[in-house]
Amino acid sequence: MVNPYSLKTVKLWWMQFPIQLKLITKIRFFASFGAGGIIYLTSLIFNKVGLSATEIGLGFTLSAIIGTITRFITGNYLNKNKNIENPLKISSILGIIASLCLIVSRNSLLYIFGQSLVGAAAGIYWPTAEFAVPYLCFPINTKKAYALVRSSEALGTFLGVFSGSLLNSLIYFKTNFINDIFCLIIIISLISNKKEIIKKNLNYFKINNAKEISITKNNWHKNTIIIFTSIILLTTCLALNQVILPLDFVKRGIFKDSLSETITSYIISAQLILLFIMQWPIGNWLSKKERFFGIKFSLVNFGISTFLLFISNYFQTNGIYIMLIAIIFSSIGATSFLPTSSDIVFKIAPPNKKGLATALLSQCFALGYLLGPLISGRILDYYGTTSRLWILISIACFTLTISLLNKKY
Repeated sequence: MVNPYSLKTVKLWWMQFPIQLKLITKIRFFASFGAGGIIYLTSLIFNKVGLSATEIGLGFTLSAIIGTITRFITGNYLNKNKNIENPLKISSILGIIASLCLIVSRNSLLYIFGQSLVGAAAGIYWPTAEFAVPYLCFPINTKKAYALVRSSEALGTFLGVFSGSLLNSLIYFKTNFINDIFCLIIIISLISNKKEIIKKNLNYFKINNAKEISITKNNWHKNTIIIFTSIILLTTCLALNQVILPLDFVKRGIFKDSLSETITSYIISAQLILLFIMQWPIGNWLSKKERFFGIKFSLVNFGISTFLLFISNYFQTNGIYIMLIAIIFSSIGATSFLPTSSDIVFKIAPPNKKGLATALLSQCFALGYLLGPLISGRILDYYGTTSRLWILISIACFTLTISLLNKKY
C-alpha cells in the first residue's frame, strides 16, 4: 500500500518549483519517456532485424551529422528570437515521422533514413530544451533547475526503456517507437496549452547585456576549448553506454559469456532506475560545489567504469558481474555530468551567445554519437570484443582529469 504521507511529501516538494519550470520539466519528462526506448533499444532491435554493428553505428553517425546542421540553425534562431515554442513543435513532428519510419523499417536504407530524422529532431529539441531552463527557472537557481529537469529525464528514460523492453517482448518488438509517437503528441499539446506562460517568462527574464558581456567574454574565450573537449569525451562515454554497451552484453568477450537480449534490456532498465535515484541528490549536492567539480568527478567515474569494462572481457562468468559494477560508476558519472555541463556552458557564455552556447553543448552530444558508435561498431565487428575501446576511453578520461586539476579558472 502506498504511504499517503510519502505522496504528500512528494507533492509539497514538487510545489516549491515555479509553474514555468514545472512545465519545461514535464516536457522533458515526456521527451525522455518517448526517446528512452529509441536511444537504448534501437541497437538491440535492429541487431535482431539482422543489421550489422557497423550498419547500426552508421545510422547513429548519420543521425549525429544531420543533428549538427539543425543544432546550429536552432542556436542561431534562439539567439535572435528567444522563442522556444516553434522549435519544440517542429522537433516533435519530425520525431513522429522518424518513429513511423523505424516502425516499418526492415532494411538498412529505411533504418538510416529514420535515424537521420531522429538526428534532425534531436538537433532542434536539445538546444531549445537546454536554453529554456535558465529562462524559465526564476527564482530557482540554474544548478538546481538543471538537476530537476535531469531528474525528470532520468525517470522518463527509465520508464521508456523498461516499458519498451517489456512490451517489445510481450506484444511487438518495436512498441517503443509507438510509445514515442504518443509522448510527442503530449508535448505538442502541453506547449499549445501553455503559450502565455512561456511568453510571459521569456519576456520577464531581462539581462543587462553590456555588463554581463564584459564579465563573461574573457571566461568564454579562455575556458571554451578545455570545457568542450571534456564534454565531448563525456558524451562519447554516454553514447557508448547507450549504443555499444548493450551489444557488449549480448556478444561474447575474450573469455566473458554472453547474455540474452531480454536480460540485457532489464539490466539497462535497472541502470536507468539507478540514474533516476541518483540524479536529484547528486545534482543537488553538486550545486553546492565549485562550478567545475562536477565535470572532474564525472571523468573520474567514467574512467573507472571503462577500465572495469576493459578487464571484464578477460573473465568468464565473473565478467558479467564486473560489468554490473562498472554500470554503477558510469551512472554516477552520468548524473554528475549532465546538470553541471549545462549550467557551466550557459553561465560562461555572454548573453548574446547563449543560444550558440546551448547549440554547441548539444553538438557535443552529437559529436559523442558521431565518434562513439561508428568507431566502436567497427572495432566490435573487426575484433569481436570492445576491450581495446574501453581501455582507450579510460586513459583519455584520466588524462583529461589531470589536465583539469592543473588548470585554474
